[in-house]
Amino acid sequence: MVNIFHKIRSVYYLFFPNKPHRLAKKVYNVYPYSFNDEELLKQAFTHTSAIDYETQTKGDSYERLEFLGDAVIELIVTRFLFEQFMEAKEGELTQMRAKLVNRTTLASIARGLHFGQFLLLGKSGENDNLRNSSSILCDIYESFIGALFLDGGFKAAYNFTYQTLLSKHKRLLPAAEIQNYKGKLLEYCQQHNLDMPRFITTHEEGPAHGKYFEISVQVGKDSLGSGSGTTKKAASQRAARQALVSLLDSE
Repeated sequence: MVNIFHKIRSVYYLFFPNKPHRLAKKVYNVYPYSFNDEELLKQAFTHTSAIDYETQTKGDSYERLEFLGDAVIELIVTRFLFEQFMEAKEGELTQMRAKLVNRTTLASIARGLHFGQFLLLGKSGENDNLRNSSSILCDIYESFIGALFLDGGFKAAYNFTYQTLLSKHKRLLPAAEIQNYKGKLLEYCQQHNLDMPRFITTHEEGPAHGKYFEISVQVGKDSLGSGSGTTKKAASQRAARQALVSLLDSE
């Protein structure tokens, strides 16, 4: 019976390849990614209460995709933080990652995307009001990323995670963890009647899509710090941080 069902479905998609599944249409309205395999999308939103055990198994629910998505998110966030905060130590990066991927945050994002409305539930799941469950919403967010990873690779998963989570990192992380060192250096110089800091690009190399910069910062005639990075902003922040350390050590 199962094999007959799959054959019928295959013939249907052969003649109607561009006809989107109803769920795909809904998801596309909140995140415009077109799945090559819409069965992955359906699985990402299928709760165990919706499983028809005559033709399906528990493995057809979102749980396996959630397991994969959880690992993919951790890799994406780890890489982002590693590149964004070059001066942060391993322990600091671990704390930042924990704050970004905690279940409350992920559930909030899923709720904002209306993922609960897309959840495929059985009668028992509806009775338990699972569409509003923070735990379930977090699971769906992870399973959707798992589906994106399988369907479109790391780039597809990264783009979604960046747009929905990482782009908000300045709001989600405590200010102390994303300090504006250039602003603090300027404030220090003003308070101590010093010349305003000057940031000088001392080295630049690489193609337009892969630049590398080295920047030094001077206060008066003194060179107090230097920094490097793939953007001038990142290199300047590292130079400013080094300059602040130098000034504070000289007090």
